[in-house]
Amino acid sequence: MASVMETEDYANFDPYWYIENTVNDDMKKDLDSFHRIFEECKIQGKRLLDVGTGPTIHSVITASNHVDEIFLSDYAPQNLQYLEKWRKGEIAYSKVLFDYVINLEGRSMTTEQRENEVREKVKGILPIDVTLEKPLGCDYDGAKFDVIVSTHCLDEAVDHVAELVQTMKNVSGLLNEGGFIIISCDFGATFYRVGEYKYTGVSFTIEEVKSAVVQAGFDIKLYIEIPYNANENWDAEGYYYLVATK
Repeated sequence: MASVMETEDYANFDPYWYIENTVNDDMKKDLDSFHRIFEECKIQGKRLLDVGTGPTIHSVITASNHVDEIFLSDYAPQNLQYLEKWRKGEIAYSKVLFDYVINLEGRSMTTEQRENEVREKVKGILPIDVTLEKPLGCDYDGAKFDVIVSTHCLDEAVDHVAELVQTMKNVSGLLNEGGFIIISCDFGATFYRVGEYKYTGVSFTIEEVKSAVVQAGFDIKLYIEIPYNANENWDAEGYYYLVATK
């Protein structure tokens, strides 16, 4: 990794490289987790917001069976553009992962049918900055969500615990009372690689994240920990899912 440059600028984030190099069988663990979360916590709702979607949509495949409308969001314009191409059908997501979800659900259908089901539920692709008091911007109409999902975003957007608590509170403002938030964070990581760039940051402890969630006014309902084998693209020891209600 000698030629990889450190950066904090998401203008350097390459969604095509990310999809090519990170969407693989390892994500089946995430799909297992989402299937368990929605079934075990009996999550239902009208509107779902995925915070920090990136160029991937694995976090909303299972969710599409449990909500009426899905809104994707990201900080980087190039990721929003990639998602828009996917929504228009110009890009297809991983067939392997869609087929895996179909098998989990025990359904009989094609990959294309299941992917189109998800596309039809996506009603908006929005710019977001979770460090702002109003993450979706001052022009957003203020309509709240019944479910919020955020994978590897909230913890990576800040450097200090106090900032993490405030970010959690910012996102909480988008959620209806009694609504669910599903958060995924890593532990032990010092960097992740995207193309020729290496993003570095603070890896909060599990206890710090749980405390931030509670301080932001949430009640933790479920915790799932997933081991990970560090590699040249990401040196995390593992990651986990927290499910909480407001």
